[in-house]
Amino acid sequence: MKTLFLAESEKHVLDALCLMIEQQDGMTVVGVAHSVEAMLAQVCRRAPDIILLDWNLPGIHHQRLIRSLRECCPATKLVAVSVKPEDEQTAGENGVDGFISKQLPAEIFMASLNAFL
Repeated sequence: MKTLFLAESEKHVLDALCLMIEQQDGMTVVGVAHSVEAMLAQVCRRAPDIILLDWNLPGIHHQRLIRSLRECCPATKLVAVSVKPEDEQTAGENGVDGFISKQLPAEIFMASLNAFL
């Protein structure tokens, strides 16, 4: 079973992501957070296989956050998600493992997520 942590600022997006992921065989959501601080407190105690990271999460300082996540959970894959296509380049420059657009249809979003697993 692959474990995922969702860091998402918008409740409706978080709810939709949880629903999509929980319907997949072999995937489970082990935690959610609406802020950087809440995410770090949780993932550093129990590292998930993947963190889906809202690239526009309030309070985010990308370089510092990615460095902290790499230190506390080095085997975790970091996948940035955003509605802004231009965030893909910025996320890559900051060292995430991948990027998925929130604007993709659910099937394509999940296929992209599965590719990281």
